[in-house]
Amino acid sequence: MRNIRSKNTRPEKEVARELRRRKIYFSTHSQTVLGKPDFLFRRKKVAVFIDSDFWHGNPGHFKMPKSNVRYWKAKITRNRERDEEVNAGLKKTGWRVVRIWEHIVYKDLSKSVARIVKYL
Repeated sequence: MRNIRSKNTRPEKEVARELRRRKIYFSTHSQTVLGKPDFLFRRKKVAVFIDSDFWHGNPGHFKMPKSNVRYWKAKITRNRERDEEVNAGLKKTGWRVVRIWEHIVYKDLSKSVARIVKYL
C-alpha cells in the first residue's frame, strides 16, 4: 500500500489545473492544518478535500474487496471516522470544509470547481 498515492492524484491535478486557469490561488497539503487538505485557501479559511471513492468508502461507488474483508471493512470505516474528526476539528477552529468525491470531479470538473468557488 505504500505505492498508493496520497497527494497529487489525477483528480487533484485536474482541479488544480482548473483553479489555476481561473486564476484562483491556493496552497496544497499544508502540514500546519489538520488533515492536510488537498487545497487550502488561508485567507478565506476554506479547506478542500478530494476524496477517493475507494479509500473514503463512497456509499454509491465503493466495492468491498473480496479478500481480507475484515481488514478492509475496518480500514474504510476508520478512514470515514477520521474524515468526520477532521471536519469537526477544522470547523471548531473556524474553517469551512469542502469534500468532493473523485467521481464527481471526473463526471463534471467545472461543477466541482464551482462548488469550491462558492465558498471563496
